[in-house]
Amino acid sequence: MPKQRLLGSVVSLLMMTSCSPNAESTPAPGLPAEQMVFMVMSSGGMAPAVYQAMASPSLAIYGDGRVLTAVESPALRLIPTRYEVARIDPAAVASFVADVEADGLINSGTDFGTPRVTDLPSTTVMVYGRGDGQRVNPYAFDERFDARLTPEQRSARVALRTIISRAAALAAGTPRVPYSPDRVVVYEIEARSADEPGAADWPGPPPASFLAPSTGRRSIACGELMADPAEVVYQAALENPGARWIVDGDTRALAVNSLPLPGDCS
Repeated sequence: MPKQRLLGSVVSLLMMTSCSPNAESTPAPGLPAEQMVFMVMSSGGMAPAVYQAMASPSLAIYGDGRVLTAVESPALRLIPTRYEVARIDPAAVASFVADVEADGLINSGTDFGTPRVTDLPSTTVMVYGRGDGQRVNPYAFDERFDARLTPEQRSARVALRTIISRAAALAAGTPRVPYSPDRVVVYEIEARSADEPGAADWPGPPPASFLAPSTGRRSIACGELMADPAEVVYQAALENPGARWIVDGDTRALAVNSLPLPGDCS
């Protein structure tokens, strides 16, 4: 066989191999396992301070494929949010996040409008993939309040609801199990009345050992618990609606947040 024809055959074979769906290739790297890469949360509005302190995502997705979905609880039962966790392919998570980031809808420049209603919560939607995290906070994010917005604002809201639906559908049909947190944030809230008795003895470490003064609006102090203390406090808080505890004979309001966001204790 002439040398030119042999060389052409080798090149053709290499091209066919590289394009073949069965050819080995280096998979795209996934997202950091512990990183919350997508989340949806409703907060704000006219609600008790303890409710605001316990506000946590209704949906949270992590880079390692964990999908946490809030379990509905009776209205006004002020206890930490319960979650169920499913596990999906991290590659599916990375693909979804890349699509959302490429779409560009979730960024501070998107105009979702502000319906003319008062005292309603806002919905935070965050995506955090390869670059800096982006989040939006549309107010009164319910289609009942879209009518008086501009067509562009209504379109942006519809598109955001579609993204949320896609995120929720990622774990459709996947087995779910109850989630038990290995990290909680405890917010101390100014007690309404020192005369009101606490409902239960505080089950965790002495608050002075982990609480620090807070500059945020949620609380007067906050702190983080990890591992076993987090689990113990969380399970006890599920049985103590209202977050009033007896600590060294005094009544204190200590709200346990079962899925705090990064940097949430402030």
